[in-house]
Amino acid sequence: MTHVYTLANAKGGCGKSTVALNLAVCFARAGHRTLAVDLDQQGNLSAALGVDLNQLKFTAHRLLINDEAEIGSFLLEPRLRLNLLPNTIDVEADDLLEAKKVNRELLLRRKLRPVLRDFDIVVIDTPPAMRSATLNGLAVADTVIIPVDGSSYFALLGLNQLLQVVAAVRDAHKPDMVIRALTTMYNRRQNLDKQIRRQVEEFFGSELVLETPSTRTLALQKRPRFTKRSSNTPLLLQEPLTSPN
Repeated sequence: MTHVYTLANAKGGCGKSTVALNLAVCFARAGHRTLAVDLDQQGNLSAALGVDLNQLKFTAHRLLINDEAEIGSFLLEPRLRLNLLPNTIDVEADDLLEAKKVNRELLLRRKLRPVLRDFDIVVIDTPPAMRSATLNGLAVADTVIIPVDGSSYFALLGLNQLLQVVAAVRDAHKPDMVIRALTTMYNRRQNLDKQIRRQVEEFFGSELVLETPSTRTLALQKRPRFTKRSSNTPLLLQEPLTSPN
């Protein structure tokens, strides 16, 4: 049965795309048929998987606003066992998506339905805003992962509102949805990072915070695209993420 992970946070720069990339690549390498969905018009997930954003015409937003379009013709296959629904900046498509009035948060669910049986895992990256694209990602999610920047107190701002939105979508569309928090850009040597992680655990409840934080590394800053290490282990994070349960 397909499991859908959605990365969501209204705050930018908290590591959503990086976590989505690592999850998608790790799942694919582990032998799972994986679909990565880029709902963020910045297109960072797509670019990291080697897509030329300047040449991209068939995008996630274009799929959502076109009632007749089928998802199969929009998918790319950047790696073995890893398909991608890419995205890039398209102001017109974004405006048209926001203008839809009836059940606009269910557009992605309808588009995914014909192909879900072809995948074991779906990983969805969402934009840093509570817009229609984010709501679409939440409405189809089995597990929502909320990355929280572990090096900045600003990361805690707005989490109440975010959780209210997530809870509303869960109550309306996905009553079995699991919500987890993940501390990102974490430095174990810094007292500030430790303090913020404690506050994240207090805010969410320690049982809802994934045990292994993702760490800030120079390797991440130097590699805008996915690469391999000589040991054939994934690298954008120094420690590959374990799959959340």
